[in-house]
Amino acid sequence: MRTHHRLGRAILLACGALGAMSLVTVLIAFPNGAPVSRDPGAPAIPWWVTLLPAAVGILLTLVLPARAAPQPAIGTSPARLASSIWALVAIAALFPALVLALDLGGSPEYLLMKFLVITVAAAVVVAVTKGVRIDRASGPWRWWAPALVIVVWTVLSQVAPWNPALPAMDIDPVYFAVAALLTALTAGVGEELFYRRWLQTRLEAALGAWPGIALTALLFALMHLGSHGSGEVVLDIARVIVAQGSFGLFVGIMWWRYRNLIAIIVVHIIVNGWGAVALLLGPSA
Repeated sequence: MRTHHRLGRAILLACGALGAMSLVTVLIAFPNGAPVSRDPGAPAIPWWVTLLPAAVGILLTLVLPARAAPQPAIGTSPARLASSIWALVAIAALFPALVLALDLGGSPEYLLMKFLVITVAAAVVVAVTKGVRIDRASGPWRWWAPALVIVVWTVLSQVAPWNPALPAMDIDPVYFAVAALLTALTAGVGEELFYRRWLQTRLEAALGAWPGIALTALLFALMHLGSHGSGEVVLDIARVIVAQGSFGLFVGIMWWRYRNLIAIIVVHIIVNGWGAVALLLGPSA
């Protein structure tokens, strides 16, 4: 147990150092910000606009409610827990590697690959190994508190005037709606199942809550190298750690605090789908 705690502290320090170095790197390389979306014509967004919603969301999650019962992840079998962690971490590494090797970023095959690897293969691992349970609390706070966090975060990340308007695009609304729905299922549902419900829960049980949250956020960020990479490896890593990693940290803390899978799925669907809905419902160009 002490070895695991020492390893957890080392991982937490390493993730913190990598996050700090990444932030310094992007501030130097992209002082005016950078796009956080792969969509054509996506505008550069200042870093404070990217980070503010996550920072406020994390703060609210930590203080709402004032007295929340802990809901720890508990390993039920050390051997099964270890085997499931290694298998899920391997899947987390395999997916972006396949996307990069097969150049699937932005293609319809990308969504299929994500579903097969991140959802289907991971679900088989979880069903076979198990190895962890959550000591859940009860009470209405598990719903009203995340709902309030989501409202504030949505205003800051999507509605506030400092968020740039999406450029008008000539799109097939049917194709665009189907693509948005598939993205909501594979990213909003699939990624939250994999990274938070399955992987983070097990890492928390093995390493402690904060190392588990931090390591999962890092792996979640690096997953986006396959779809958001530009070929400049160091800058791409720094960029996804700051942009996608800060979001992953936010929803990871929400999952640890509330253990409300629906809440974090809603957040993820909003971050991926708000712009799509705005384009579909907006005036025609």
